Amino acid sequence: PLDEAPLIFKEKLFSKTLDTPKENPEDPKNYRSVTIKCLFIGCRKTWYNQRVYQSTSNYITHCRYSHKSYNISRLLSGLSNNNDTSDAESSQGSSTILDAFSQQRASKRKEPEKELFNINKFKNLLLNFIISNNISFRAISSISFKELAFYLNDQVPPIYPAIIKEELNTLYLLKQNIIKEELREVITSNSGFSLTLDAWTAINQDA
Repeated sequence: PLDEAPLIFKEKLFSKTLDTPKENPEDPKNYRSVTIKCLFIGCRKTWYNQRVYQSTSNYITHCRYSHKSYNISRLLSGLSNNNDTSDAESSQGSSTILDAFSQQRASKRKEPEKELFNINKFKNLLLNFIISNNISFRAISSISFKELAFYLNDQVPPIYPAIIKEELNTLYLLKQNIIKEELREVITSNSGFSLTLDAWTAINQDA
């Protein structure tokens, strides 16, 4: 009965068709077999001569590696973790593959609320971008950059190199005071520190 079948058959991910009885059914070698077909659109994978109550692990593995866009692990979250998953059931799932895809999309984590635009944070992020990528301050005066910034947020005010330079000086003084305080603590605790210098000479010998 379908209500007693493994979840992958209940959810119509795979079909199970009973094969024609073999000759001499009393012989253990002539066990009753079934044919399993993958029902994903465009997939023709078929397993022949399968035992009626064979483990479903091979079919689940096929789904995980051949149909990665479908999160079968979520569907099978209520199943046992042993190899013989044919006896396990799950209380979760949907009636069709399309419904399962819809549930998967709906269950995706919601994106956090968008933070309100903050000009100070924008200048700090812009400065970090310039320094990290070794970009000239003059780049932010270009029309292409202004168009990009305005497209991302029409609240962005005009940003000039002098403004970013002022932001850099403020950051420098802040970090300078922090380093001085750290060195002062090292000195007062009778600890030591070392300085490493890197010197080089230009080809023209001017520096």
